[in-house]
Amino acid sequence: MAPPRPVRTVWMLLAMAAGAATAVEIPPTQPIRIAPSGEDAIQTPPPQNPDIRLLPPLAVPPVRNEAPAPLRVSPLNDPWVTAEIERLKTQAMGVDLAAQGKSTARQRRNAAQAAWHLGLIHFHGAGVQQNLAQAQQWFTRAQHLGHPLASAGLALCEIDGCTGPANPRAATPWIQQLRRTDASRALFLEWLVAYRLSPITFTPGQEPGTSATVALPEQDLLTRAANAGDPHARIEMAMGLAAARQWAAALALLELAAPRSAAAAANVTVVRDILAREQSPNAGSAQQARQLLLEARRQHRGEGVTANYSEALRLYRQAEAAGSDEAGRMLALISSRPAPDGGVNIEWMRQLAYVDLSQVIPALGNAAAGYRLQREPSPLFDWMPESWRSRIR
Repeated sequence: MAPPRPVRTVWMLLAMAAGAATAVEIPPTQPIRIAPSGEDAIQTPPPQNPDIRLLPPLAVPPVRNEAPAPLRVSPLNDPWVTAEIERLKTQAMGVDLAAQGKSTARQRRNAAQAAWHLGLIHFHGAGVQQNLAQAQQWFTRAQHLGHPLASAGLALCEIDGCTGPANPRAATPWIQQLRRTDASRALFLEWLVAYRLSPITFTPGQEPGTSATVALPEQDLLTRAANAGDPHARIEMAMGLAAARQWAAALALLELAAPRSAAAAANVTVVRDILAREQSPNAGSAQQARQLLLEARRQHRGEGVTANYSEALRLYRQAEAAGSDEAGRMLALISSRPAPDGGVNIEWMRQLAYVDLSQVIPALGNAAAGYRLQREPSPLFDWMPESWRSRIR
């Protein structure tokens, strides 16, 4: 399944800013420490079932025992979505926070899990209109009921601002609590806070024709999160390696992340294809690159043939592998505005058919810097119940 489009502003900024994360320069003297596949310590998320282990809630101001604002459910929603949300609401609100002794531990676990799922659903807009304020309310209720991952949702709401201006520093206590249940995700969110608070620095291209690259802050935090098993950190590190055209190292990280990330699994296919093309004995021929570019353009525009976007994409990739910067720029533009399901946006591709990319366009990184690699919609997405992932609007 191709990952849906990103739903969080910070995630969009990461990708649109020429993906500051897509152009990381990693000094060759400091190789990434990747655990051998046989010793990989990927931490699977705590099971989402009534048997989850509860944590004592973080000290916060008293919470009124109120239900979040009424859900605005579109009449076009799937009846299953409407019924399931109502079931989750009933379960989540079935415990009185002010009278803890009146509910059993099992009831609190079930209520915590239901509130957590409702937070994820509204955070991502899965089957309903995205509502970040309501997502934060459900995350707060889940946290007060003792859900072990709710602090991650509250941290991300602070980082990107669910109910007001973003305040990354306010995420720190939630990240500290998350360390008790998912240390690798806590490290990744700590890096995300540093990224949001630190200025971005640019390094001019070192070779003719190359563009500026972006140096990310707190690179060690990201590396530690990747080595600890966080799939989002591994994707970010892989994008940095792709920026440096270190495809084999990028592939190793993506393969480690793939079991927990559909985006990483899709990226594995892309990087393997790039490696195969770069290792082709015909790669690098200027004349061949030009011929492939012209044929890709003909298929893209439908000149003398019926426009065939799939064939055009295939030829653009071959032209890029053969050394065509123009083909690479076209691929970067095509990938900059994906369809809602994460695939190719046909209308956007049609509009790009006659764009002149013969001149270098302002860009961070280069055409091979990993723009076509994908991220998950948010650092919470891998915790979304499988039945809801395909319902993101």
